[in-house]
Amino acid sequence: MSDIWRQSAAEMASAFTSGDLSPVEALEGCLDRLEATNPRLNAVVTIDHVAAHAAARASEARYQSGRALGPLDGVPLTIKDNLYVGGMRATWGSLLFEDFVAPRDDIAVARLREAGAVIAGKTNTPEFAISGHTDNRVFGVSRNPWDTALTPGGSSGGAVASVAAGMFPLAIATDAGGSIRRPVSYTGLAGIRPSTGHVARAFGFAPLALDFQAIGPVARTVADLRLALDVIAGPDPRDRLSLAASRAQRPSRDIAGLRIGLVTEAGNALVDRAIVSAVEAAATAFSGDLGCVVERSRPPYDADEIAMLFANLSATGLARVVLGHDDWRDRVDPGVIPAIEIGLEMAASDYVALIDRLGTLRSSVPAYFERVDVYLLPASAAMPWPAEDRFPLTINGRDIGPRGAAIFTPFVNALGLPAVCLPAPCGNDAMPIGFQLVGNYGDDELLLDLAERYEEARPWRDRRPAI
Repeated sequence: MSDIWRQSAAEMASAFTSGDLSPVEALEGCLDRLEATNPRLNAVVTIDHVAAHAAARASEARYQSGRALGPLDGVPLTIKDNLYVGGMRATWGSLLFEDFVAPRDDIAVARLREAGAVIAGKTNTPEFAISGHTDNRVFGVSRNPWDTALTPGGSSGGAVASVAAGMFPLAIATDAGGSIRRPVSYTGLAGIRPSTGHVARAFGFAPLALDFQAIGPVARTVADLRLALDVIAGPDPRDRLSLAASRAQRPSRDIAGLRIGLVTEAGNALVDRAIVSAVEAAATAFSGDLGCVVERSRPPYDADEIAMLFANLSATGLARVVLGHDDWRDRVDPGVIPAIEIGLEMAASDYVALIDRLGTLRSSVPAYFERVDVYLLPASAAMPWPAEDRFPLTINGRDIGPRGAAIFTPFVNALGLPAVCLPAPCGNDAMPIGFQLVGNYGDDELLLDLAERYEEARPWRDRRPAI
């Protein structure tokens, strides 16, 4: 079982069907890998051995009787600790919720159970899943498998570290401002932030920034992303936004001739030179190998306006979280307190003005895709930084602010767009660098098709950290 951790979810499912591997063996192989690597990474913070083994045994019985529930039946995976898994602790990375046990599954988690997936545990996240690195006062700091002195990013740092290290082939995470895409870019993986509403949700922690956050999978291969998304996506009447999102989903179309807008800058913001070079190398693959038409483009957003909307809407959401907790100042990370105070002091009229401004911005989305089908951008402006630090201090030797690494991702969340993040071509010994493909609302399948074609042309799955 020493090589089980190297298998993708699709390979595991195929081995279950052929009888070459059982779900129980797969779970035990993943847990062995977790035991060997997690002490150095602190990626997985909760394991439910009893429930996971029971689910694996039930899956094994289904395969033996020829009644497997689908391609994820028996596949072990994890859930980010800001999502509800019924009967399992959900801390949200906060001392406010360190003893909270979720009363029920969120919709995506319930769909995974119905598909036979083995939910093994929860992955680490910064407090309230609001930071670009992963550290909290409940579980501590998570580290990057490629270099344990560095951060895996945030807020899905535990999720990406667990997959990159081979603990599990899949992780379910969330993305409210780049929380899947930036960590994926730091760890050599694939991840998708689906169109808003494409993955229905109804039970869990209150959203911080309206509908900015979406649930999505993290994996080593695009095929595994698709397997997971096919299970968790789809409408549910308990989430009216998901009903509209289902109608907006469009079938894919030909890749050849697809118009791709290459963006490598955002106003006067700094971007690491190595990242620009890697993203341009990826763009060459799309134009040279896949027959796409790649042209340089301006960013389809104002980074300062997006940052303002994200900061203020998140502040009001944080303020709502602490209401009813009289001791919140003593139990919340001091770095989050200034944002909470902004939210507590914001007038209702100012909050409504933010929503109006966001609505105007979203109405302009169709114009962004009149001359471009897909945008290709960096996932982050900075390379990963020391794991204990909240954000990188410099880019290209020049000082940056707390959100300096995040200039390319939050616009996707503000506008509700789908985005898939993939590894750019790089040397075997180099730290991973990721890029994102951003499509129009409802173009999730197009992005996955495009990502699969890119993966065929520039494969990365066998490039692993030496953890």
